Amino acid sequence: MTRSVLQVATVLLCKNSMLREGLRHILSSTRFRVIPEGVPLGTIEDKLASEPIPDLFIIDVNLRQAGTADLIRETKAQYPEAKIVVLSDDFDLNVMMATLQAGAEGYCLATIGCDVLVKYIDLVMLGELVFPSSIFLSALSSRDKVPTPRRTPADGIEDLQAASAELPVRTLSSREAEILHCLMEGAPNKIIARRLEVAEATVKVHVKAILRKIRVANRTQAAMWAVAHLPATSMEAEGGWLER
Repeated sequence: MTRSVLQVATVLLCKNSMLREGLRHILSSTRFRVIPEGVPLGTIEDKLASEPIPDLFIIDVNLRQAGTADLIRETKAQYPEAKIVVLSDDFDLNVMMATLQAGAEGYCLATIGCDVLVKYIDLVMLGELVFPSSIFLSALSSRDKVPTPRRTPADGIEDLQAASAELPVRTLSSREAEILHCLMEGAPNKIIARRLEVAEATVKVHVKAILRKIRVANRTQAAMWAVAHLPATSMEAEGGWLER
């Protein structure tokens, strides 16, 4: 018997009806089943009636303009197990950082291809953090310093500069440095394992060790730390893993 593909109950929170219908069309042939949207977040369970609890929210960054981070926090408070992907018309480093710190698992550009968007969302559902890595690195390189957002109870963000100053690069092994370069490119563990010809479980162990050594909470912070402290390699010139 063929095993059925597990469907993902997906809610689209979009300001523009054309964007909403476009997303609905893109997802129509995938496992992401769009359920009724466009209702107030606080009453969505009543409006959905017999529909399943949402597994995924795709939020248009224009829906609340500067209030996107607040919307993400509200959504996470009501649906803590749901994944959130933010869709933006253009890249803004500050907005991206704010959305990820608020609890979003993905930040994607509306300009990417349909197939790429679906792959991004698939990665998010697998527990990966997804963002446009090449643009992210370019934006960071044009700034005087790595942004250091203030820590909040909800997201556990630490002061990246304080953490990095306490632990020099020499504490990392050569393998950990390689993996850090991969994290800078937004590569998921499976791709890193394939690239380095090691088991995925080995990569997971190394990632945990890296986070502990450089004293950051997640892969995004590790990537920012690496941009500020690791020497450039030829891998960076090739562009982000997820954008190939």
